[in-house]
This record gives sequence, structure tokens and C-alpha cells, in this order.
Amino acid sequence: MRDVTGAHDLARRIGGLVLVAVLAITVSILITGPGDPTRVIPAGAATPSPADPVKQILAAQATALSRGDQAGWLKPVAAPLRQRYRDLYRSLQALHVTTVDYRITATSPPTVDVELSYCFAGAKCPAERPKIAQKLTVKSNVIMAEARPGQLTDLQPTPWEKGDLVFAQGKRVTVGAPPALKSRLPEITRIADGAAAIDDRYAAYAGNRQTRYRLFIATDKLWRSWYGGKATDWAVGYMQPLGEAGADVVINPSKLTTTAALREVIQHEFGHVATIGGVTSRHEDMWLVEGVAEYIGAQPKRAFDTYNRRSLQKPTRLAAHPLRDGASEKEVAAFYAQGHFAVDCLVTAFGEPRAMEFVRLRLRLRYALDDASRSVFGTDFRHVTTTCVNWMTHQVG
Repeated sequence: MRDVTGAHDLARRIGGLVLVAVLAITVSILITGPGDPTRVIPAGAATPSPADPVKQILAAQATALSRGDQAGWLKPVAAPLRQRYRDLYRSLQALHVTTVDYRITATSPPTVDVELSYCFAGAKCPAERPKIAQKLTVKSNVIMAEARPGQLTDLQPTPWEKGDLVFAQGKRVTVGAPPALKSRLPEITRIADGAAAIDDRYAAYAGNRQTRYRLFIATDKLWRSWYGGKATDWAVGYMQPLGEAGADVVINPSKLTTTAALREVIQHEFGHVATIGGVTSRHEDMWLVEGVAEYIGAQPKRAFDTYNRRSLQKPTRLAAHPLRDGASEKEVAAFYAQGHFAVDCLVTAFGEPRAMEFVRLRLRLRYALDDASRSVFGTDFRHVTTTCVNWMTHQVG
């Protein structure tokens, strides 16, 4: 990913970036902060086990949260901890939580180590759900304290687990921000709703329609901590997989100084949600994963009309090797450009519906490249490679 400041340049993550015509979209936005009511999404939860009082307490609490019962959620919580649990309740309801469950992983009375698993509306809720770890002190059937667990999950800290975010609800998106970025919520929610309208088309092609997209906007400090601090200094956005339960998107708006930049980054990252959300992509498919996200992020422009034209180098193959660790800015730019033009070639040669069916078969159904190519294009992948390498060679300026 590169980070440049020119009018047509922008930072990118192994995700992609900027410059598209911006659609003006008017949408109704609901902003919620700590203490504000949020919409309730009822759902089921775990059945308490009468054999274990702590399990029973936590199972009842999970049921209350899932059905939108704040009083039930707060019932077993000691007074000093109630604001923290109230904030967590508000955050999860704003994110349209559907299922919550606790699993006890260790006990050393009065301390209990637990994993809180969850699913949000619109995504498949698999048996293996995303989860966060907690360490609770339970005395006389009351949760007295919460401490940092000895072992965090791979997702921690999630943006929402502290309960201090402010949320905006757009037509197609839920956007969460720390209080310091509350003023950015209306603007970014409008942009994200516009991007989601584009991405919905590609989610339909992929057979992966989204009920809502979730977007978190981070300060520079939070950018380096959320989801384990995986984001690098040169990144501007990323899609965080939640396994079969879907995906979240995180952006750093301090590095995106124009509306066009915000729009393309969000559209690119939502493109990942649309095309590979809920499945595990293969490292060898990085060219196609990022190429289709670049193609989606640039819409309605085609590759030749974007900044990627300047970075395209003469290709030797269609399925480019994945980026190496420590790749230079020039290598990253060339990789993204080639991926973008590779997908653009498939669209030019075979039409968008067939190109996107190839993407679906390869990325979501894990077809071999040759099998996907023969199924969709009626020819082997070697022939498609020859066609597109020749086409891309003629696009090099």
C-alpha cells in the first residue's frame, strides 16, 4: 500500500484506494451515543444449565442481551460495573446483535475466565462464532469485577468491546466511531451508504448479499490497537474477517483527505466483504482478491481511467504471484495495478456477469482456475491468460 498526498494519489492498504466520482446521496442518519436508546433485535440464546449457578447467570444474561432486555442484562451486575455493562449493551444493540453466548474456559473461584461469542444481523451464525475473552469475578451470584484476561482472542481488542463508541445508522450501513470522531459520522455514513449501493451489485453476483455493512472509523491511536493492532502505519483501511459470521471494515480517516478517497477506500473494503466475506481466501489468489476489490472500488471508472494506469507494468502472467513480505511501494503499486487490469480484462473480454461468476467460483466455491475458466468462459485458463496478458501489455503507457 502506498501513501501519497497528490490530488490523484492516496494511501492504500492491502486493500486499495482512491479517486472516483462521488455520488450525492441523501440518507436518514441516526446517531447514538452512550445512554441513547437503540433498536432492539430479538433472538434466541443459550439455555441455562441448572447444575452450575455461574453458567446459569451468564446464560440468562446472554438471553437478555439477545432479546433486547437491558434490565435482564444488568440484573446480575454489581453497581460499580453497571455503566460498563450498560455501554456494552448499547454498543451491541447498535450493531444489531442477534446471538450472544458465554463459554466458561477456566474457573478459580471467585474468578471465572469466559469467552463471549456473538453474531450480528444479516450474517450466517455458525457454531464457531467470533468471540472475545473476559475475566470476571463472581461472588454470591453477582458479577463484581471485570479484569483483563490472561489470553486475548485473535480479534481483541474489538472496536466495540469497551462500549465507548458512538454509532450512526444509515440505510445500508452501521458506522461506529470514538467520541473524538463523532463529527465525522454524518459525512462518512452518507459516503458509506453510497459505496454500499455499488457493492450490493457485486455481493449479488457473488451470492453473498449483505443485510448491512459494518464500518468502524479509527483515530491514529486506535488504528494501531483495534483487532490486535494488525494495521500498519501505511494502511488506510482493511476488512477484518469474522469467519463464517461475516466481516467488519475499519478505516483511518485522518489519512483520507478527500471525499473521493473516502469513497473509494470504503467501496474497495466493502468489495472484500461482498466477494470473500464469510469464506477463507487462499494466499495464491491475492491477485484476484485485490484485483476485484480494486475494480469494485473504482466504479464507475474502469482501470484505464484510474491512477492504476500509471503503475501498470508489462505482465508475464494473469495470476500474479502474491506480494512478498517487505515489498516496496513501487512493487505494491504495480501489484494492485496488475490485479485491477486483470479483472478489467475479464470484464472487457467476457462481460461483467461472466467475469464475476468466475470470481465467485474461484474465491467462494474454490474451483481450480482451469475448471472455473472452462465453466464460465468456455476455454481453459491458459487461453484466458494469453488473451489478458496481451491486452494488458497494450494498456501499458
